[in-house]
Amino acid sequence: MERARREARVAGLRDFRTPSLESIERRRMQLLALNAVVLLTVVAGVFALSTWPVGSVEALRSPVPRFGLLLATAGFCWYVFDQERRLGRLTRMLADERVLTAALTNRLHEVTLLHEAGKALNAQLDLDGAVDTILDSATELLDANGGSLMLVDGNELVAAAVRGRQDALGVRIALGAGIAGHVALRREPILIDGHADPDEFPGLADREPYVESAMSVPLVHHDAILGVLNVNAALGRGFTEYDLRALSVFAEQAASAIANARLFEEERGRVAELLVLRGGEAAS
Repeated sequence: MERARREARVAGLRDFRTPSLESIERRRMQLLALNAVVLLTVVAGVFALSTWPVGSVEALRSPVPRFGLLLATAGFCWYVFDQERRLGRLTRMLADERVLTAALTNRLHEVTLLHEAGKALNAQLDLDGAVDTILDSATELLDANGGSLMLVDGNELVAAAVRGRQDALGVRIALGAGIAGHVALRREPILIDGHADPDEFPGLADREPYVESAMSVPLVHHDAILGVLNVNAALGRGFTEYDLRALSVFAEQAASAIANARLFEEERGRVAELLVLRGGEAAS
C-alpha cells in the first residue's frame, strides 16, 4: 500500500492517505479537462499568430514563437501521458488489492462456516441428526438451494436426507449408477455444469427440476466409503473449482461425524443389550 500512496502523490493525489479507484477516476477527468483546455488554447494561439496583422508585432509571425509554443505543448502532453501512465498503474494495483481483499473475505467466511459446522457436527451423536446437520451446513456454506446426502447400504446408496426435493428421500441407486454412484465408486469429487452426459454416467436419472450446476463429493473415513454429499446451485449461479475444494474439505469433517454417530449408535445398542441381559438374569 505504501507503493500505492507514493504513486498517488506523484500523480497529484495528495488529499488522502489511502487512494481509491473513485479518486483516481476524478483525477483522470481533471487531466482530460485540463488537456482539452490547453489544446484549445494552443490551437487558438497558433491561429492568432498565423493571422496577426503586419505591424509592430511582426516578430510574432516568425517561427520562434511557434516553435516555443509547440515545445510547450509537447512538454504538457508528456506530462499528461506520464500522469495517465501512473494513474493506470495505480488503478491496477488497487484493483488487485480489491480482488485480494474480496478473496480473503470469502476465505474467512468459509473458514468461519466450516468452524461452526464442525462444532455442530461434533455435537451430533444421533445419526439422523448428524445427516440433517451436514446437509444444512453444506447448503449454507455454498449458498446452495438444495441437495442430498446418500449413505452406503450394502451395494447401494440410499438418500438419508434431501433438501429441495423431498420425494427423493429414501431413493436407492446402485453403486456406480448415476453421478452419486459414480462418485462413490471412484471416490472422486465431481463438478457438473449443465446437462450431465449419460454415456459418462450410466443409469443417470433425469434431474427435475433442471439443475444448472451441481457438485458431488465422496464421504470417506479411514479409507471406507460412507456415502456421497450432493449440492445444487441456486438458479443463475454456477459452482467453481474453488467451491468444489471447499465442499471436499467439509466432506472430511462430515464423514468423521457420520462415523462417530454410527459408532455411538453401535455402543448404545450394545449397552441396551447388556441391560436387557442383566434384567433377564435379575428376574431369574
